[in-house]
Amino acid sequence: MGAPVTYTLLFANIAIFIWAEYSKEDYFHKFAEWPYEIVNQHKYYQMVTSAFLHAGWMHLLFNMFTLFSFGPVLEGMFIHNFGQTMGSLYFFLIYFISLMSGSLLTVVFNFRNPNYFAVGASGAVSGIIFSYVLFFPFSQIGVFFIPMPAFLFAFIYVGVSIFGIKSKFGNIGHEAHLGGALGGVIATFFLIEGAFRFFLSHFG
Repeated sequence: MGAPVTYTLLFANIAIFIWAEYSKEDYFHKFAEWPYEIVNQHKYYQMVTSAFLHAGWMHLLFNMFTLFSFGPVLEGMFIHNFGQTMGSLYFFLIYFISLMSGSLLTVVFNFRNPNYFAVGASGAVSGIIFSYVLFFPFSQIGVFFIPMPAFLFAFIYVGVSIFGIKSKFGNIGHEAHLGGALGGVIATFFLIEGAFRFFLSHFG
């Protein structure tokens, strides 16, 4: 069965990064997410294309390592429960909805700033992480080599993202992280019947 969508997304992100990084064309400027341009020049495509660009090799590797860590488990579970086609489709939809919700929240908070731009798959990957947390809330996640239950990590992640949005802390797309996480949760509850009850059953 495997996890075909996960591995396709890994390949696409890496291939597009290399193509954009070493091409003579300025794809970074054209296809990054510029909220001011999206609102005022209607460049809505940037909300999608920006998720396949990254600020450098470390940025790419961190996002892809995270996707590789959570994606195959989540997609594999969906395939086991719903079959190859529907399982992979659910996974793709959660990824894409998280991507869009992360991009949308980025636009909402930054559309007045003509100099602000964002790139990276962080929003989409955040959605996959949070979808994973709904099904495996007590699995151990290592954060800077500190193990903690997945649900505790989720609370900390949301708190840090909110703090980051308010304080503009670091050169990090906190809006994309938070928007993607919310998108992942909402998409999972909407697409996977009984997901909310299953999540609560772990705390009963």
